[in-house]
This record gives sequence, structure tokens and C-alpha cells, in this order.
Amino acid sequence: MTIDNLPAARVESSLPERQEYAKALSVSNLLPKQYRDQPGNVLYAIEFGRALGVEPIVAINQVHIIEQKPSASSALISSLVRKAGHRLRVWVERDQQGRPAKAIATIVRHDDPEFEFRAEWTMARAQAAGVTGKQVWKNYPEAMLKARAITEVAREACEEALNGIGYTAEELGADQNPDGSWVVTTAPERPNQPGQTIRDAVAQAARPAAPPTPAAPAPLVVQEKAERMITEPQQKKLAALMREAGITDRAAALAFINKVLRKEQEVTSRKDLTMDEAGRVIEALEQAPESAASPRAELEQRIVALFDGLDTALSGEDRLRDLSKLLGRTVMSPADITDTELGDLVALLEDCGGKTSAWDAAVDAAETQRAGDEVPF
Repeated sequence: MTIDNLPAARVESSLPERQEYAKALSVSNLLPKQYRDQPGNVLYAIEFGRALGVEPIVAINQVHIIEQKPSASSALISSLVRKAGHRLRVWVERDQQGRPAKAIATIVRHDDPEFEFRAEWTMARAQAAGVTGKQVWKNYPEAMLKARAITEVAREACEEALNGIGYTAEELGADQNPDGSWVVTTAPERPNQPGQTIRDAVAQAARPAAPPTPAAPAPLVVQEKAERMITEPQQKKLAALMREAGITDRAAALAFINKVLRKEQEVTSRKDLTMDEAGRVIEALEQAPESAASPRAELEQRIVALFDGLDTALSGEDRLRDLSKLLGRTVMSPADITDTELGDLVALLEDCGGKTSAWDAAVDAAETQRAGDEVPF
């Protein structure tokens, strides 16, 4: 039987029909050797592809099994994201020598078009993560930066579209061979394991494994961070607790997380958290929710306290009037003031030392010294 007259593997086909298709396809000499005359292996790929919503050949070539964990190429992850209706954009920025310096990936969900998820991977970040020594990073630094940015933003924005394969083989600790296959580098090598694709994982051994030769015990290797990442239940609980604490701004949420963890390298995404770190943040929110007020809310409260501490009371209208003069535009509420301006206002009010006269002088100076839109503080 040739490829031309293979029965169709329709999505709605029954198991017997898929078995017939797998049997017919397995005799093709165009298949990799792990599938030739192995209808069971072909059927496995068909079933995996059905779970992902992709064709069997796509699953065979773009899904890899690394240490019993399925991974996907960044191309397949991109495809799943866009297939779900979300908008994904990726680009690379270069240094003055033309070398890739940063990859940026953004996603706008179709059900939340007002918010943009963003992930950036720089060579400096890759070096800090200890991955640039891998051969695949040496050979394809631009592609690897893009892959890391894509998978990170996809896990952050639309994990439900990834069907459980949100990591690339490289993120799970594998390195790429010259022939394009993947080999595990973060765990002791095992027979018939290096660089498994689906076809490798399901292929029957051609012969019994040879008895092991005496050798020194393989060193224990620390597993990739991906294996102990924040779980989906933790993500949901963390989001709910953040909302309860009034932390709805992404920057404020990250600021709170970094305040709790006090890591040398700041967390830039919830998906960067390990299970232990996520647990610590959740515990902090549960035990002291009042401490989770956003930095902006704290600044607003500080400004109100400083106004109340002036030796001559100012009404709410007087305060808004003075702020409008100071900033050179109409201020109707705290929402009209940026976070940076709030910080500057705190500093200015503190400098006034509780003296209304000093505050009035600062407002007058702003009106007389302002050049364009500059603010004299």
C-alpha cells in the first residue's frame, strides 16, 4: 500500500479505523525506522496528536519525551497559542555588533484584549540561568532566546492552550545533537533514552539491553527548575488571594512577591516561581493580607497622612487645586497622578516638614518656574 491510497485518519474516526490507518501507514518507507512495521507506535502518535489537536506527523516531529516528560518545540507552542485565538508576537533585538541580545514575546488574549503579557530573555539572563554552555545555545543563540521568551509568555498568558506541554526539550534539561535529536544532559543517561521523540519513547527495543559494565556511580544531578515549578492550583490560589488583598496591578503583584522572597534576582513572572516559593507567597498573603497593600496604595496613604499633618488644614478641593498647579494639569483624583509623581509628592511634602507655608511656596514656585511641562521637584 502506498501513501496515495491510505485510509483517512479523521478526527471523528473510531478506534478500529485509527488502528487500520496506523497499520496501513506503518508499511510506508517514508517513515522513520521507529515506525516502520510498528503500527502500535504509529497509533500512539495518532492518539497523542489527537490530544493536542494536531496531525500525527506533527506530533512525531515536534513533540519530544525528555525523562518521561512530554515537551514541545517552540514552533508547536506558538501554533497552539495562535490556534486558540490569542495574538502572539516575537522579535529579537541586537547589540551594536549585530549579535542577538534580547528576545521579546508578547501575547494578547482574545478574551482580554486590553492586557498584554510580555516575556523578555536576554543573553545575560541566559548566562545567569547557566544554559549558554549547551551546544544548542552555542549554535543557535537567537532561536533559543526566542524559544525561551515564547514558552515563558505562553505559560503565563494561556497555559490552558498548551495541553500540558508548555516547556521545550531544552528547558527540561536536554541538549541537541548535530542530527537534530535531543539528549538529556541533566540526568544520568539510560539505555534507549537520549533525545527521545514520541517515536523513540514508544519504539520496542531491537535487542535486550547489554549487561551493565562496572563503572563509577553516575553523579546525581540537580533537576531543571521546570520540574518543581509553581502548580496550577497554586497559581489559582495565588491569583485569588492577590485579588482579595486588592493587588490587581501586575507590577504591584510582582513587587509584593519580590518583597516576600527577597531574592537576589527579581522575579519577573509568576511562572518563574518554584512550588516552595509560591507556597511562601501564598502563606504571606494568608497570614498577613494587610501587608499586601500595593506600593501605590501605600504612597497614596502616605500623601494623605502628610497633608493631614500640615499645620494649617487644607480641604480636599484645596489639595486637588494645589496638585493641579504643581503638576501643570488638572488633577481630579489620585488616579490622575502617576506612580513616579506620587513618589515625588511624598518627598516634597516630607521636605515641607508639616509647614503649610512651605507647601504654598513650593506650589507658587512650580507656577513661576515651570518651563513647558517640567515639574520643579
